[in-house]
Amino acid sequence: MESVRIKVICVSEKVKKYLLNFLKFVVSAAAIAYVLQNISFKEVLNVFSTSNGWLLLVAALFLFTSFVLSGFRQNLSFRSTGAHLSPLLNLKLFWLGLFYNLFLPSGIGGDGIKVYLVNKYRQNGVKKNIGAMLVNRISGLVAVGMITIVLYYFSGDEFKISWIGWLGIPFLYLLYYYVLRYFLKSFLPIHAGLFGWSMLLQLMQLLSALFILNAFHQCENITEYLFLFFFSTIATALPFTIGGLGAREFVFLLGAKYLHLDNELSIALSFMTYLISALASLGGIYWVFFPPFRREKDRLGNGAKESFQ
Repeated sequence: MESVRIKVICVSEKVKKYLLNFLKFVVSAAAIAYVLQNISFKEVLNVFSTSNGWLLLVAALFLFTSFVLSGFRQNLSFRSTGAHLSPLLNLKLFWLGLFYNLFLPSGIGGDGIKVYLVNKYRQNGVKKNIGAMLVNRISGLVAVGMITIVLYYFSGDEFKISWIGWLGIPFLYLLYYYVLRYFLKSFLPIHAGLFGWSMLLQLMQLLSALFILNAFHQCENITEYLFLFFFSTIATALPFTIGGLGAREFVFLLGAKYLHLDNELSIALSFMTYLISALASLGGIYWVFFPPFRREKDRLGNGAKESFQ
């Protein structure tokens, strides 16, 4: 009887995961459909076709650099849990996670597979690894929030909320500090390092967006487009869509109307960012077939663990 109950629970969990993924697909599809109904897709393609390829390449390099920096941040958080990964092994694991997040948005996801693999080969504890993934996201959102506030005040929006909005910058950092202090205390000693990596990688993404805009021959309202770029990043962090697809475009479209920006150019910026990210993440498929930790098992065989790869 107990075995039957366990099977029912397992089936129920699988149904929940499939249903959740289906709902994410529906939300993403609905958001994309809404966007496509409110823009001229022909004009978006025209923006792509007339863009400067060399500047897009530079934008891609900056975006890829932000991924590498994000990998360094990940390694800092893992080392804090006692999971010592070499820089190369860590980047392999990070790249695998990118692929899972973007192309295989299952119930596990990229963070889940990293938590599982690190615990399997380092046995440092699942809860610690979940905490490592969580502090990465929190520090990243804090950096995004700060940059968004700065861009908001430098934009041409006439409905600014006076100087008091600047207080959001120290408030976000204090909130981040006390969240770690009371809920993720083991990561408190590295809170400044995590924030530093997060701010640096977000600045790389800002430069990437800037070069994309230049590639599109856009010379006006740059700050407003960059503000939307970062504001929409907050939307993609919410787990309502498949890999953030649809959420960024939806926010871009609404924001473009509010700030009186070009709808097609805004969506082109969003699509191009997603396309570059997808191409960079696609390389992670190699580590699906050749797992990052495979050499530890192949070389050592007896269950010992290799520190560097």
